[in-house]
Amino acid sequence: MQFEPEQLEQVKAIFDDITSQEWFDPAEREVFAKYLIDTYPIGAFDAKRHRSVVETSARMFYARQPPTAHFLRSGGWL
Repeated sequence: MQFEPEQLEQVKAIFDDITSQEWFDPAEREVFAKYLIDTYPIGAFDAKRHRSVVETSARMFYARQPPTAHFLRSGGWL
């Protein structure tokens, strides 16, 4: 089974929009694309319904790390 063209267009539109945001880490584009395809089975993607969940996940897992995040993980300020 394959994505229908309309569904693929919806996934691509969200992918393009989110990956163009300045907070998105460009090094994560391929992993993020795989996440979208693996998470939303064929026929189950609804752009209106899933947009906020997809963006929240992208912000949590595929965003650029602010400089302080690396500093804190290395033991700074603790």
